[in-house]
Amino acid sequence: MLISGFNLATSNYRQARRELLLATVAVVVLTLLLVGQVALWAAGRQERREVGDRLARMEKEFRRHEEGVRALQAGAPGEAIKRYEAKVAVYNQILEASAFSWTALLVELERSVPPSVFLKEIQPDLPTGQVKLSGVARSFDDLSLFLRGLEQRSVFRDVYLVHQAERKGASGGQEGLEFTVTLLYQGRGR
Repeated sequence: MLISGFNLATSNYRQARRELLLATVAVVVLTLLLVGQVALWAAGRQERREVGDRLARMEKEFRRHEEGVRALQAGAPGEAIKRYEAKVAVYNQILEASAFSWTALLVELERSVPPSVFLKEIQPDLPTGQVKLSGVARSFDDLSLFLRGLEQRSVFRDVYLVHQAERKGASGGQEGLEFTVTLLYQGRGR
């Protein structure tokens, strides 16, 4: 007697077929990944070889230019070299001066100077960033207030009172305090 729809091998057959299909797909995917990896390795190897060749050519050309410069320097008189070095130093000073922002320095000083302190002279040393300030304050308290204001600004560092002296008026009385302050200005190039 045959019962329709009842087959003992069907479920195992379907499961085995599914597992075989999954294994085949996994093998194909892994094979494709391996082929891709080999292709990437070959391309990377070729690129490294090309970069190495290009680097070797550049080094050879650099050495050739170095030898040419040495030959020119050996043939050039010492006076000409010294003149050109002096010109380069002047150009460097011009470049440093153009990078210095007077506006930023003056804004920071304006925020620090109380009304009773008057600046007469501002002398920045561009390479070091040191600034020398000369001026007059009405009293020592006003000068102290000015120094504290400078120290509180984050762009000023190492604020030192270098010189202070009483300034005599025409009638012989005290007219104020002359002072000189040095500080390091860190706001260069802003």
